[in-house]
Amino acid sequence: MEFILTRCPFPAPRTLRAQFEASNFVEFCDCGCNSFKLRTRAGAKPPPIAAPGGYGSVFEADFRTADEDKTIEIVLFADQAGNLAYVEIDCCANSQAVPDTVELMDAPYHVNASPSLIV
Repeated sequence: MEFILTRCPFPAPRTLRAQFEASNFVEFCDCGCNSFKLRTRAGAKPPPIAAPGGYGSVFEADFRTADEDKTIEIVLFADQAGNLAYVEIDCCANSQAVPDTVELMDAPYHVNASPSLIV
C-alpha cells in the first residue's frame, strides 16, 4: 500500500490513502501476480476516487525494473460507488509471476488516469 501511495503519481493521494484506510483486504490472487481485492468497511464513508456508475480501471502506473526485460504494472479499479475495489499488480502484463524482490526504476514510464477520477 505504501509503495502505491508514494511511488505511483495518483492525482489525489489523500483520497487514495483514505480509501485504503477504510477498506479490508478480502481476497488475494494466487496466480503469482500480487493483486488483491478491497471492500470498504461497513459504515466507512471515504471520499470516492472515481465518479459512481460502473466498475472499471481508473488508474495505471507502469514501471521498468532494474532487470531490463521486466516491467511491473499497477492498475487500480473502482466499484460502482466510486470506491477502490481492486489493485492489480502484474509483471510483464501478467505473463510472469511478480518476483519476490523487485528493484524498480525511479519513475513510471507510463501513467494513465481515467477521466472518471475525482481529483
